[in-house]
Amino acid sequence: MPAVSRRAHHKSRAGCTTCKSKKVKCDEATPCSYCVKRNLPCSLEPEPEPSRSQSQSQSQSQGSTGRDSNTPDPITQPDDDLSFAFDDFSLFRHFTQNTALAQGDDEASVEVFRGPVADLATKHPYLLHEVSAVAALHLRAVSPPEQAEALTRAAEEHQAKAIPLFREALASMTAETALPLFACSCLFIPYHAAAAKDASELLFNKETGDVAEWMTLVHGCAAIMIQHAVTIFQSPLLPLLGNLYTPKVEDLPAGPNDARLVELSSKLPVVHEHKECKEAYECTMVKLRVCFYISDRADKSMDRKNAAFRFPPLMDPHFREDLAARLPPALIIMAHWCVLLNRVDDRWWLRNRVKPLLLFLAGLVPPEHKWLLEWPLKECGLHPMGEHVIR
Repeated sequence: MPAVSRRAHHKSRAGCTTCKSKKVKCDEATPCSYCVKRNLPCSLEPEPEPSRSQSQSQSQSQGSTGRDSNTPDPITQPDDDLSFAFDDFSLFRHFTQNTALAQGDDEASVEVFRGPVADLATKHPYLLHEVSAVAALHLRAVSPPEQAEALTRAAEEHQAKAIPLFREALASMTAETALPLFACSCLFIPYHAAAAKDASELLFNKETGDVAEWMTLVHGCAAIMIQHAVTIFQSPLLPLLGNLYTPKVEDLPAGPNDARLVELSSKLPVVHEHKECKEAYECTMVKLRVCFYISDRADKSMDRKNAAFRFPPLMDPHFREDLAARLPPALIIMAHWCVLLNRVDDRWWLRNRVKPLLLFLAGLVPPEHKWLLEWPLKECGLHPMGEHVIR
């Protein structure tokens, strides 16, 4: 049989930062087609030519200092692709003065965001971009509607730059970089929750069909705590951790909702024949029981929040695959997770998010299994026999 020649694949090496972060092929147009169609900022878009007065000023500056007046200051030098405009520094200022106050759970954590996190951001570009992205979305939440589009665009642009830089730093993590990486990971969930355009985007990536990007990120970020726990415990970032107590499995039955979760585990419509898949659900349910146990006993807002968001990084990989496939048992478990989210929905980035998410999940569950959702619906104030009936 004659050999079949394969068509050469030309890899895009000069693609824009948005396409690189989303792992799609960039046509390298200026701006590229992917960004134009989605109304996203494109790093390949040509810069506007300077006016004559700007050119003269630049020439004079070069003559007197020996370097371009537009040379980035030290905050931007670690990455050649970085450029921070006046508005970007306004976002940084908004973060330290306003977003930190809204993001912190108590006085100590507010000061961590204002001080140590902000200081680390001036030294690590990925953290500076993430801080700017979250600040833009927070500013959008408190600004007039006519400013929403520009602030959304600013947030997306900074996030598109933050993610690839973060992944690169995470791949070569050291004790020295553990702190900025951890600080950045603390901002991923607020960003993605606030950036989601609808309830489905809180859990699913519409473009890839996989789980939402933040769920993959926080799963990887768990390695930061595992490998460099001592460094973080001994750092100024400690107040962001809250109570890290983890109950023993034998203690879980003492939780007020544990019997209900154990019963749910026995009635989940798991149809996998493979032993490892069934074990994945059993393991995931134990993790959910742990999170409920902690949340039920928490007397601080931070601990209830941490209990809710401790669950996604602990999900078994097999379970995550079933969630991406939107299989009923995975959807039912995530509907119960919404009860934990509902307890902390006063956060600016979760406001008006949890109930639509729960209704979205309920709409995906087949009719014969909807009775398993009665408790989470009632707990979140969505009575299945009332106006929010799910058919």
